Amino acid sequence: MLLVIRTRVVVPALAAGAVAVMMSASIVVADDLVLIDTPATALETAVRGDSEQIRPQASTARYQVTITTTWTAATHPGTLPPDPHVSPSVLAAHGRPGDLFAAGAPASPGIEIMAELGGTTTLLSELAANPTVNSTDTGRRIDTDTAAVTDQLVVDVTQQNGYLSLVTMLAPSPDWFIGFADVAVFGASGWEQRIVLDLGNYDAGTDSGVDFTSGNIDTQPPQLISGPRDAPFQIAAGQGRFGFAVIERIG
Repeated sequence: MLLVIRTRVVVPALAAGAVAVMMSASIVVADDLVLIDTPATALETAVRGDSEQIRPQASTARYQVTITTTWTAATHPGTLPPDPHVSPSVLAAHGRPGDLFAAGAPASPGIEIMAELGGTTTLLSELAANPTVNSTDTGRRIDTDTAAVTDQLVVDVTQQNGYLSLVTMLAPSPDWFIGFADVAVFGASGWEQRIVLDLGNYDAGTDSGVDFTSGNIDTQPPQLISGPRDAPFQIAAGQGRFGFAVIERIG
């Protein structure tokens, strides 16, 4: 008697990236003789070396933010006020949108003081008390009347607290400031390596002066943070950007 049994042999993957090869085998039974007719390749396992394997992302990163002012008599003819400068910048690495400021929201006491006077102490205290703020840095005053000037700040960022925000007063002014909010440096593709963006223009809504050199006129009740409200600010912003930022991963 001759009995032929068709079987299928499945060999599981032996390691990550290994691919099992599935082949057929024939078992022949003739009286007391059993012959197994198996192709030589039936039990072969193809193992693929994956050179593009995704590596785990570092849990932390260090970023340098370079701000460059572009607010001079050449870039803003006719609108540049006397003694133009920006106050010491405040940079924060944080975990929630709006931790530093948000357009359409009221200014915190720290943002109000920064936008009206260029002070940073109250704002830094607010950030230190915020549990989702990972780190901060403070820059220096930049005088802007004759040429573009740069300043550099550095913060450490975690995957959980992966936003960067920056503010600096546009001075002199009632309550106008420039900066950026909630720039994500960690996402689905990992850590961003380099981002370049213009500094945005904001009115803190806490002073009712209408010109760069207006005296202090407290706004009651305060308005929400917005873009330029007053004509002199709008005209100057329309002439060109006041500055830009380069965000680079350095560690």
